[in-house]
Amino acid sequence: MTTSWTVPPKGATSNMMDISQTVRNLDLYRLANLAVQHTQFLRSLHCNGITLQFSFSSKSTPSKNYTLNALRRYRDLWLPLLAKQTSMDVGSDSNGTDESVSLIPPPDVAWLWHCHRLAPARYSSYIKTRFGPDTSKKILETEVAFAAQFSHECPDDVDVNAEEANQAIVKQKAREIWRDAYPLEPFFQDAETGANSESSPLLLTSPTSTSTSKSVLVDQQSLDLDGFDLLSSADRQCNFLWQVSGINFENEEFLCDGVLEYVKFLKLKNVAPNQVIVPTYQIDLIWHTHILASIHQYDRDCITISGGTIHHDDSLNDRTEGGKLDVSFQETKRLWKDTYGEEYYCIGGMYRGEPPYDFFHREWILSPLSTGEDRLQSGSTAYARLVGIHAGSSTATSDHSSS
Repeated sequence: MTTSWTVPPKGATSNMMDISQTVRNLDLYRLANLAVQHTQFLRSLHCNGITLQFSFSSKSTPSKNYTLNALRRYRDLWLPLLAKQTSMDVGSDSNGTDESVSLIPPPDVAWLWHCHRLAPARYSSYIKTRFGPDTSKKILETEVAFAAQFSHECPDDVDVNAEEANQAIVKQKAREIWRDAYPLEPFFQDAETGANSESSPLLLTSPTSTSTSKSVLVDQQSLDLDGFDLLSSADRQCNFLWQVSGINFENEEFLCDGVLEYVKFLKLKNVAPNQVIVPTYQIDLIWHTHILASIHQYDRDCITISGGTIHHDDSLNDRTEGGKLDVSFQETKRLWKDTYGEEYYCIGGMYRGEPPYDFFHREWILSPLSTGEDRLQSGSTAYARLVGIHAGSSTATSDHSSS
């Protein structure tokens, strides 16, 4: 375990040459390009109405049928399918062949998988407990981090992975593997009704059962994944797209600067290991992207940069003055100033206010990106005082990090 940078004395200016060298050594500028794919992925889910199904802020009440059925499909069908495929891949590797298949999920499953992996410690623990440590080493990862399959083309024709020439073949292969494993289960869920041909969407199979096992009535225990409320996380993450849709987030220089700021953010754990630190949204997009691209690589990079793994917590969403998020952000500002000798804010990368009402319609995605402040009047003004430089993201490092 190493730490690649020594924190400068309190009040000193950070050594940007060392920061830049760390970024180059770990090839972290690639996260700027991946962040573009990330936001395209979020937009594709939004414009197809997928994320809105999980949002309790949406004008249309989330479909209980759809969300519960999506959780069943993710937990009881998708994850076991990945585990089975992983075991087959391991067998192929041992025979000297490499025939690994990248499985690209349907959109409802893709969204829950995305949100589950954004809690990497929780996700890793759940996968290891359920499938064993050997299988978890590969099931934790996805070769195509920001991709989903849709039953029809996105209205604004967004291609989430245009650079992959074999994308159609990969998607077709995934559908075939799904069909062979679950012949009675449609690959795509009806977004309007949550209809499923095999079992009632208001029932959820036991987490230890197969897809053909007897269903049981939904209760809180069956909704939690080893104590993690995935559906609540999916609801919270729905608004993230709004926060990273300012015009700056389409700017390559802005995203590359975000990578540098992100490394400085991680290095704060060297200064205050037990401090809950809150990112700007510029940093948070890169943070999310880093985790989702590869959890194993994320953990290794964190150990190199900060001496230990850093856990991501998206549950701090109460912006009340004096609340934990507000206090943690103020402490992060002071820590940043003391460590780097500069103010902690980013023009165009801070809290934009709550999403406007039209955000909760899939057609919003067709409108031009705006700066946020000029549209605040059409949304909630509950936290208008925080818009601009006065608040960061609603995610933070958790209270515990391991080294």
